[in-house]
Amino acid sequence: MSMSYRMLMLSGFVILCAIWVATIFLSGMKQYKQIVVLFGIGYTVTVAGALLLRPLGMEGLLLGFVFGHLVLLTGMVGLILRTFPLHDEIIAFDFLRPGAMYLTLIWSGFLYNLAVWADKLMFWFNPDTSQHIIGPLRASLLYDLPIFLAYLAIIPGMAVFLVRIETDFVEYYEKFYDSVRGGGSLDQIENLRDNMLFTVRQGLFEIFKIQAIAVILTFVLGEKLLAWIGISTLYLPLLYVDVVAVGLQVVLLGILNIFFYLDKRAIVTWLCLLFLIANAGLTWLSLQLGVSFYGYGFAVALLLTVLTGMHLLTRKLDVLEYETFMLQ
Repeated sequence: MSMSYRMLMLSGFVILCAIWVATIFLSGMKQYKQIVVLFGIGYTVTVAGALLLRPLGMEGLLLGFVFGHLVLLTGMVGLILRTFPLHDEIIAFDFLRPGAMYLTLIWSGFLYNLAVWADKLMFWFNPDTSQHIIGPLRASLLYDLPIFLAYLAIIPGMAVFLVRIETDFVEYYEKFYDSVRGGGSLDQIENLRDNMLFTVRQGLFEIFKIQAIAVILTFVLGEKLLAWIGISTLYLPLLYVDVVAVGLQVVLLGILNIFFYLDKRAIVTWLCLLFLIANAGLTWLSLQLGVSFYGYGFAVALLLTVLTGMHLLTRKLDVLEYETFMLQ
């Protein structure tokens, strides 16, 4: 593997990490339309660059990928700087001061992403389920195609997640705590609390409902879909399992997001750790049991984590007023 190829791979990885951080930051700023536009521009440049540089071989394709993502990152950084312009200090390290950093946020982010990728990594580096691509890169054609198609099915669920959790829930959440801080009456606080709890239940229920529809459509049209894109129908059982699993992942995202708003970072960290241990352990077991059990490790791990998260969320919401007033 040439030095230029290694440098392009390293650059691409660094840029992707930076894009991930910038996307989270812009999402917190609720710049959703701008994010969509920037991703559209960035990936248009990526595809065009890869096609134009294809005569250069693998390095050309990778250079197009890196350049397109560099355009995307530049746009995101520009948007952030426009919203929060620089002052005297270009770089500040105040976050390194003792007590200025929430370590639970670092751990929860690391554990969640590792948990999501644990089953994929295990399939990639298992010689019985993977193929060598180039350099250190491996792929599992048996596992990658169904999970990719399954993730496309969560687009409606993610839309509901953004509408219900990031808008409706946040509206009542802010009104509830504004009323608490502003000395609102008990009836007003209880009414806002009830509305907030209703939006939580309604939001999670609608995510369940939308993903259930996506699962049913996949079960009905899955065989035709695979035939249309030229993939063997032998992938169909794994596709069914993966569609259910990624639907549960959207529900888990909703639960974790609510816990973040309630400032229960420790609970989020423990849930992410549970997800990681369960996914790694059950995926290893599925690899030992054979092809018929592939995908079930990821699905059962998510089911276990979602049920645990819903139980803990119910308990926290039941004592919300007590913790709000008595534990300050």
